[in-house]
Amino acid sequence: METSSSASNDCGGAAAWKAEEAIAGNTEALQALRELISFPILYSRESRILGLKWPCGLLLYGPPGTGKTSLVRAVVRECDAHLIVISPHSVHRSHAGESEKILREAFAEATSRAKSGKPSVIFIDEIDALCPRRDSRREQDIRIASQLFMLMDANKSLSTSGYHVVVVASTNRVDAIDPALRRAGRFDAEVEVSTPNEYERCQILKLYTKKLPLDPGVDLEAIAASCKGYVGADIEALCREATMSALSKSSDVHQDGGNCLITIDDWKHARSVVGPSITRGVTVEIPKVSWEDIGGLKDLKKKLQQAVEWPLKHSSAFSRLGVSPIRGILLHGPPGCSKTTLAKAAACAAQASFFSLSGAELYSMYVGEGEALLRNTFRKASLAAPSIIFFDEADVVAAKRGGSSSGSSIVGERLLSTLLTEMDGLEQAKGILVLAATNRPHAIDAALMRPGRFDLVLYVPPPDLEARCEILRVHTRNMKVDGDVDLQQIAQDTELFTGAELEGLCREAGIVALREDISATVVCNRHFQTVMRSLRPALTREEIESYASFLKNPNLRPNILPEPSSKLKSKGGNKSIFRSAAPVARAKVQGALVWDPTSPEAQKRKGSGLIKTQGEALCSILTWTGSMGDQQGPWPRLATSIALGRGARLRSAQVVELRHNLW
Repeated sequence: METSSSASNDCGGAAAWKAEEAIAGNTEALQALRELISFPILYSRESRILGLKWPCGLLLYGPPGTGKTSLVRAVVRECDAHLIVISPHSVHRSHAGESEKILREAFAEATSRAKSGKPSVIFIDEIDALCPRRDSRREQDIRIASQLFMLMDANKSLSTSGYHVVVVASTNRVDAIDPALRRAGRFDAEVEVSTPNEYERCQILKLYTKKLPLDPGVDLEAIAASCKGYVGADIEALCREATMSALSKSSDVHQDGGNCLITIDDWKHARSVVGPSITRGVTVEIPKVSWEDIGGLKDLKKKLQQAVEWPLKHSSAFSRLGVSPIRGILLHGPPGCSKTTLAKAAACAAQASFFSLSGAELYSMYVGEGEALLRNTFRKASLAAPSIIFFDEADVVAAKRGGSSSGSSIVGERLLSTLLTEMDGLEQAKGILVLAATNRPHAIDAALMRPGRFDLVLYVPPPDLEARCEILRVHTRNMKVDGDVDLQQIAQDTELFTGAELEGLCREAGIVALREDISATVVCNRHFQTVMRSLRPALTREEIESYASFLKNPNLRPNILPEPSSKLKSKGGNKSIFRSAAPVARAKVQGALVWDPTSPEAQKRKGSGLIKTQGEALCSILTWTGSMGDQQGPWPRLATSIALGRGARLRSAQVVELRHNLW
């Protein structure tokens, strides 16, 4: 327990020292603390006349390093109050009853000071460690919390007698505090000490550099603009690192350290060393990927630039027209078509923090851990704004709901609910964009596809001839390529290749050249031709057409043709049994159900394309639809109804076979 008293003038006089001399920013919290400590003294007569009961508790919450403790100390000094600091390590003791005794002594000392006419402040630092939620605390924590409740209630009664003791607490985990502390009569007011905005960062920089020898070319406003997400402690460390860099350079050239100047290069070095502390623990970066690193896709790049960069560079225009910026963008298309690279290029162009999440990170064996990570990422993205949250393989995180009661499905539904809640909360948050990429857009829940969540859905197609040629140029610009290499001809010969496959082609050509001669200096055309003879594109024209048709028919699955509109009849048996049972390609009635042999799925599943019986037809349909990765869609449920209901007209052996294939 720490105690201290200020030697400055009191609040009622013309104070010679102001809190602004020691802190910058946090105007709201500063004013709340001043009112809480000084108003009972300045307006004691009016409060007695009106019967006003002053609040006795204030809870400050916010990320670490935002200046909560410094704020309390500065205001206490300004108001000439007596300060008692209580921290977890000063209270926790090994023997029962000692911790409670320390709390009682602290409140007794504060009361004694208040009765002598001097305002007293009890500051409880990291109160979440002293009074955690009841479902997660030990017996010692229960005793400490109970004692603190009693002392704060007694302090409330004491304030009615004219003696004023203010209890201020701070935490960076406000949800971890016992809710009983947050009711009226204990901590009457709660003030968030948030990360400073650009103006406040500039004020903090001016505060910490007022005694530093700055080079005239240093622009503090520009430095403040580049330090997005930095809190006060980070800016202090930044100034210290820049000063050390300047001193190091002056010692190298044998200059007097007192004559050194802190230049813009020193600030750049410090910026590379000191990052925002609030983003530690999550994957965050500003990718070094430019639009020029992506070949082709000119129209798509333009749309992304408008959606990502315009709200940041032309925010006044959006405000003038009352237009809300886009909050979510979904990139869909075949694998290997630069969806992830496009997201990184957008973040780099906007100079935004980039948070990347995947399904593997969010699915956890512990209940609630994935949802907590999701909420924490959105919270840190808000603090580090402008920022982009990127979901790779979004169909895993936001899969369709219903149709399965498996453990993974339940976890997926919880993740989806959390994601929907967080995206709806972006209405209040500014400078946050959610970017998602998937090659299975049909598997994403429909609730995410409405405007207000994913406002913009963009198809990322495989590269055309011009784009393939540009991609080849991008991936060979750092290679030593012989003059006989014709990139235009290679682009023509690589139809249906994706960007990732073209990148692999260039890399493999270099490896072939090294295999041929480890001392090779150039990659020749024959090396490219050798690789191309062994490569085949992973995509087919039918698959590309099905991807491109998603926006026209969102329920259409890739590689599956549309459902037939007419009934599929069968000889002998229920004629409506196959009515829209599954998307079947051009069925015919010839005593049995026959698939078109030219159908890619028919060729894959059955060499002849012939299905001999109704039972085998249904089993194949179920196997087909189940293999498409959408186990929660309507087809398994519809087929179950057929098997258990209308399927009674089938032979018993076929029903057994059908049920076996279904489950």
